[in-house]
Amino acid sequence: MTDTRIDPKIAAAVLGDGWLDADQCAVVLGMFTPKGEPNRRGFLERVQCQPDFPPPMQVGQHRAWRKAEVEQWARNQRRSA
Repeated sequence: MTDTRIDPKIAAAVLGDGWLDADQCAVVLGMFTPKGEPNRRGFLERVQCQPDFPPPMQVGQHRAWRKAEVEQWARNQRRSA
């Protein structure tokens, strides 16, 4: 039997605008581990640190990025590739 449950982070990243955590940014950018989980480390080490990537909003120890800005950055990257 196939597991049809949807991970809440993936659902939140795909639906609507708003704020994304690092895992959700990885999902929006199509970054997954071989196990199919969001590649948080890959996002933080290879994408988030790029100078043209949108800055996060810092709330305490948590960082969040606007989904619309992350999607725009991804479109710009595809155009320049």
